[in-house]
Amino acid sequence: MKKIFTCIICLLMMLTYTGCSREEKAVRILCPAGAPSLVFVSEYENIKKEGTIDFVDGTDQLIAELSKNDSEYDIIVAPINIGTNLMFKNQTNYKLKAIVTWGNLYVVGKQGALSQQGELALFGEGAVPQKIYDTVNIQTSLTPQYYQSASLVQQQLLAEKVNAGVLAEPLASATIAKAKQSGIELSILTDLQKEYGENGYPQAAIFVKDGKNFDSLFEKIDTFTNQGYEGLQSYLETIGIENLSLPSIDITVKTMDRQNVHYKEASEYQKEIKDFLKLFNIEFNENMLSS
Repeated sequence: MKKIFTCIICLLMMLTYTGCSREEKAVRILCPAGAPSLVFVSEYENIKKEGTIDFVDGTDQLIAELSKNDSEYDIIVAPINIGTNLMFKNQTNYKLKAIVTWGNLYVVGKQGALSQQGELALFGEGAVPQKIYDTVNIQTSLTPQYYQSASLVQQQLLAEKVNAGVLAEPLASATIAKAKQSGIELSILTDLQKEYGENGYPQAAIFVKDGKNFDSLFEKIDTFTNQGYEGLQSYLETIGIENLSLPSIDITVKTMDRQNVHYKEASEYQKEIKDFLKLFNIEFNENMLSS
């Protein structure tokens, strides 16, 4: 009888464990448009078969959904400082799973612009772009001036009203190409990721609703983003580049290396995460990690 009872207990424990680790088939994803959306392009069609994937501009909806107790989304991609700040304040039931972008900010301007007198246009005041710019402290005689959006920085560069500007890829390359059509020679002057550190910095991150399991999806994303983005152009043609708010298929494909889109498990990069979050006065701890 004792043996039977022991066996029953073991069986129940096995069933419980299996239930806890059961992988979900359908997934509902919310992701910023632009570079972070590239993480999902290889699995876009598979995700849409049983689930949903929505791309949005700005951070308002990301914050709102991360803060909800009953959000419809299983996975939300957001700037790592936004998600971890909500966790730090106990205002979300999502956990940090992975980092998917490692910085894509570049100083764009005419050759020699950084040693001139004039203006350096920036965007993202109080957010990641400003934190990175202030941290790397590039050598320049230009005076920084913040604009409300990256598109306004682009406009200033194309109108030759500023000497240089900080832009994210692929918009940086799109701006250089557009300027060339008008006879303006712009180029990338500084890679802010390299100025920050050899591997860049953790930027966009995957947050998973606590208790959810999508390991197969993450394994496929890992392979795609870390082994050369095989089939990228075909995926973009199928999805439609306009649905991702990216400038063009050609520019997106050519700038993938500078967009630094690579899936990395957050648990393996805790030091990098901790150091980056210090810029936002956020204390990182292991309880923030998805199991």
